[in-house]
Amino acid sequence: MSKRDILFVFSNMRLYEARNVVFSFAQNLIWRRKLIKFIEGKLLDVATGPCIIPSLYNGSSIGLDISLNMLKSKKCRILKVVGDAENLPFHDSSFDTVSIAFGLRNVPDKVRAIEEFYRVLKPNGKLLILEMKIEKGILGIPNFIYSLFMIFFSPFLFGSLRDYIYLFKSMLEFPDDDEILAYMKDAGFKSVGVIRFYLGPTRLFIGYKRCME
Repeated sequence: MSKRDILFVFSNMRLYEARNVVFSFAQNLIWRRKLIKFIEGKLLDVATGPCIIPSLYNGSSIGLDISLNMLKSKKCRILKVVGDAENLPFHDSSFDTVSIAFGLRNVPDKVRAIEEFYRVLKPNGKLLILEMKIEKGILGIPNFIYSLFMIFFSPFLFGSLRDYIYLFKSMLEFPDDDEILAYMKDAGFKSVGVIRFYLGPTRLFIGYKRCME
């Protein structure tokens, strides 16, 4: 799906986050709170949507999203910027932490985005990527079946069948853990690793920007 199509999807999703809470049995809020425990210093939250992570984090933060409609939430009063993860409108070494929750799978050029995350981080800054991936093979069958259930019921919660089919495909096609970790290493991140939650589709990737001498 093109960047324009992705922007259209998220500009027209009504009650998007409310449906996510229902479909995940509120686990998406728990996963975000686990991410927040790793945040330090000034935060840039990419694909921030309704600014859930900045609203839960007590420190200084900026929220960026490609969709203006997703930024109209009044949940938090922070600086909100319309922007593209592949071309961040910030100076080099501007943030202590960059986070992106359930958004990297919607970025067409993931390598470019990770390079941009590295660029805007300060030396020793931290990258946090919270994402969902439906595994191939036997381990992915329960998540595959549940995702089909989610697609079927999305119209009953004022969702678009087309939009949720896209989200399902994005989880199927998201790169494997080793591939994302390789992207991070190639961009210059050190001490990269991944935490998987509940043997399910959600994982948290963590990496640190190299200290410049």
